Amino acid sequence: MNPNDSPSQKRDGTTESHDRGSITTRHLQAEYGAAIVDLQNTKLPDARIEELVRLCINTQHHLDKHDQGNTEDTLTLVNTVAEAIGDVKTATVVSEDELPESRALETGIPADDYVLTTAEREEALDALSLVLFTIVDTPPATGTASAGVAD
Repeated sequence: MNPNDSPSQKRDGTTESHDRGSITTRHLQAEYGAAIVDLQNTKLPDARIEELVRLCINTQHHLDKHDQGNTEDTLTLVNTVAEAIGDVKTATVVSEDELPESRALETGIPADDYVLTTAEREEALDALSLVLFTIVDTPPATGTASAGVAD
């Protein structure tokens, strides 16, 4: 019997199924859709939002066609989320009263003038976390030679 034909066995003797359980492509599509809406309502830089939304939409399309993620897009999405988290963590956090008129949201390059309130920072981190959790639930591309080539 080929070891790939049976479920893997954990150290405690229980078996681990490779079935994704109740997570369906439709559920993942909805999760990516919710993530897109959340991202569009954050105070991330515009260029970062556009890139994240584009990658989420690409993933939705790939899921629609193949019921699995695209490895290259997945890695790019994870990297972009990580960069966005870095942007948010290094942003200057001020109170509502101290918000400047310009906050570098349109530049796409957070600098010293990229400013958020505590609530905006938390909302952005929550939206980015949702994307990461959705990526984790997305089935990876299979190991076939043609995976991701004609996508």
